Amino acid sequence: MAIQLRSIAPLVLLSMSLCVCPIGAADEPAATREFEIRNDRAFLGGQQVDLWGLRCGNALHSEAITERHLRNLDNMAAHGINLIGVYIQGSNAGWPDADAALNGFTRDGKLKPVVAQRLETLVREADRRGMVVMVGLFTHRKDQEFHDDAAIRGAIEEAARFLSERKLKNVFVDLCHEFSHPERMDKELLREPDGETKKAKLSAWFKAVAPDIEVGVCPDARSGSGDSYPGLDVRMIQKDMPIPATGFVVNVETLRQDVYQNDGIFNQTNLDFIFADCARYQAAPNAAMLFHAAFIQGITNYSGSAPHAEMGGYGTGTNDRGVRFYYEWVRDHVGRWDYPRHVRGR
Repeated sequence: MAIQLRSIAPLVLLSMSLCVCPIGAADEPAATREFEIRNDRAFLGGQQVDLWGLRCGNALHSEAITERHLRNLDNMAAHGINLIGVYIQGSNAGWPDADAALNGFTRDGKLKPVVAQRLETLVREADRRGMVVMVGLFTHRKDQEFHDDAAIRGAIEEAARFLSERKLKNVFVDLCHEFSHPERMDKELLREPDGETKKAKLSAWFKAVAPDIEVGVCPDARSGSGDSYPGLDVRMIQKDMPIPATGFVVNVETLRQDVYQNDGIFNQTNLDFIFADCARYQAAPNAAMLFHAAFIQGITNYSGSAPHAEMGGYGTGTNDRGVRFYYEWVRDHVGRWDYPRHVRGR
């Protein structure tokens, strides 16, 4: 019997060492660095920072996909990328099913525990590298799944409470992506008319629970809904909307240049547009961008392996799908990320 116990003991210790314990209400979380906006500039942990990002709208879709993003954070930082954007209600899933994204909220506005745990892990791993995470709440792909406005308010308060109680401070929040989308945003609370009043209400609900977390609402670029309203912290825009001269501005979804039906392939015209966009944001000290590509955000896509947390190839063809050119542009024109600054030279 003693021999058997001695042989089992190492296995028990190994099993214990590999155990990933779930987040419990009783544990006392450590605070991350805090994201702030001062005089239209971004600060993290009290240090002014320049932000260069990726739109990873479906990064919370599954354990495997979140794991792929976690494993690529070091490579992002090595290329100067220090901001990622994720959504609790997943974004456009592309091809073959645009609505395939995960909804991290229940119908009555509860935050699903498994999604909360993925989000916390991703936010904390980003913080270890001095990175910022934009947390999006609602999208027009999933808003219709809420039972009513009370559920929407509950979801906002749940998300705010979770971020606040877990001391996840290296974040800012897009309360509603593509507010007033003309085709697919169903809930009246998330549409024009009276957009300023409705956006202010969403922000007030969040800030009543988490007053120290910065928020904004991104309008649909074609809706005519404005990017400014009473109570916002971050002026959120998308696609080819002009960069406002005042406020801290984030383009949460640059104008995509590849297609979901053949993701990760770009021609020279596409590349010229992307690099001009990068230069435009580099010249605007009050603005940051989340680079958007079907290769990064779609689920499955024609490639069959999306969403890609990895940079992949240069996008020259079916055997070279990827967005490596964006990573290298940021590295070469801005520098690798070594918190709290970008460092030029390899």
